[in-house]
Amino acid sequence: MFRIVCFFLIVTALFAPGKNLAQTDNYLPVNLTTVSWKPDTLQFGIIEEGTILLDSFVLTNTGVLPYEIRGAKASCDCTVLRYPKKPIPPGQSASIRIEFDSQGKAGLTQPGIIIYDNSSPNLRSILYLNGRVMPRRKPRN
Repeated sequence: MFRIVCFFLIVTALFAPGKNLAQTDNYLPVNLTTVSWKPDTLQFGIIEEGTILLDSFVLTNTGVLPYEIRGAKASCDCTVLRYPKKPIPPGQSASIRIEFDSQGKAGLTQPGIIIYDNSSPNLRSILYLNGRVMPRRKPRN
């Protein structure tokens, strides 16, 4: 009897009419647009450990609807991001400023940055910093 009840509950859950998530609760935005990045990877070459790198990514809204950044996250706390809070109209450009602190990052480094947005097809853009941090030389006694 228990198996029959469980079976009917599962079948009911699978075939019951549900909400269209694309139209409710802003879970999946219907208003998707496209965006292009120049560059999508910032090549900073070789820098000395402890150097703070300031640079930016430039985005262009290539779609027909406003482009909105809903949040941004870097893969490490060594990168600080500043991005526009207002929607970018179609055809317009904006920049995302980055501040990368190379302290304690000796060697090849490639931190990633995820921009959560309303871009098609993935609702996010992924950007990278790429370069080598040379360890700071300690003075000899």
